[in-house]
Amino acid sequence: MVGGVGPADGGDGGDGGDGGDGGDGGGLAVAYSSSAWRPIGVSPALTKPPTDDWWRGDKWPPADWDNKWTQAKATRFPRRAWSAFHYSIAILAEFVMEKAGSWDTIDVETQVPIPTATTKPSLDDEIEELIALIEYRPAVMSEALRQRDNMLTYWCGFLMFGRASHPLTYDLMEIALRVGQFQAMHYKRMANNGKGRPRPSQLSPALMPPIEVPGHASYPSGHATEAYLISNCLAEVMPPAASKPTVPSTAPNAEDTTPLQRLAQRIARNREVMGVHYRSDSEAGKYLAKKTFDLLKTCPTIASIIVDAKKEWKSPLY
Repeated sequence: MVGGVGPADGGDGGDGGDGGDGGDGGGLAVAYSSSAWRPIGVSPALTKPPTDDWWRGDKWPPADWDNKWTQAKATRFPRRAWSAFHYSIAILAEFVMEKAGSWDTIDVETQVPIPTATTKPSLDDEIEELIALIEYRPAVMSEALRQRDNMLTYWCGFLMFGRASHPLTYDLMEIALRVGQFQAMHYKRMANNGKGRPRPSQLSPALMPPIEVPGHASYPSGHATEAYLISNCLAEVMPPAASKPTVPSTAPNAEDTTPLQRLAQRIARNREVMGVHYRSDSEAGKYLAKKTFDLLKTCPTIASIIVDAKKEWKSPLY
């Protein structure tokens, strides 16, 4: 996995095979697989001339290839030839244009205020909780590292699917990931009157995150925004098992106990255990994801993908 957005035409970047993704959290990443390389050398010809004791080199195209060009019949680029990564960037542009004047006016800080010394819970309360969570790091380290770089593999593990089996569902996840990244970065920059919220480890050396602290502000949590947005999108298309509460439906906040929601909660919580986010960062990401989803699902392409992705789960082949 190579960090950074990379060139727009960089191989089939971002798909990473079934269950892979183009990176997440602090920035986009492009994955290059061996299939992106197609070397062509000089191969030996099939026959040797009667006067030679060796096979002459055969280039591509072969030297005796008279008709090197064929009349093209294709009139469009195949939809499924788009990598999920690159297609998600194109749909991000649609989201921005379709929702101009609304995507950047979500009042996150009013709904989930950034704690101060006098609020309840206070900033000190959040820091103390993060210090108490340090002892859980060894138990979640491998998981948290995997979720940092390959978040989508966890949703693919729910009901065993991937880009090969459910291409539109996979595209929907990648689009949610990309839009979530975009939204999180925008609101991180705007938070705290444009100053951004400091990372927990800027305030407390006791936290000593075991991973590199991302190079952007803390609030809202990018992982939480992305994870909840992905889960919200998948709830629209996956079978009921993914959206059924894991506690009695009459219990308080039962809607937050579905497998999809619990996975998003877990991913966000693991970032707190790592010491790179406060609890309120995660809560803000959840709220931002909810409001972003309300906008995203009404974009024409997304609405169409949701309809067709539902069909993938009704297919007798599944």
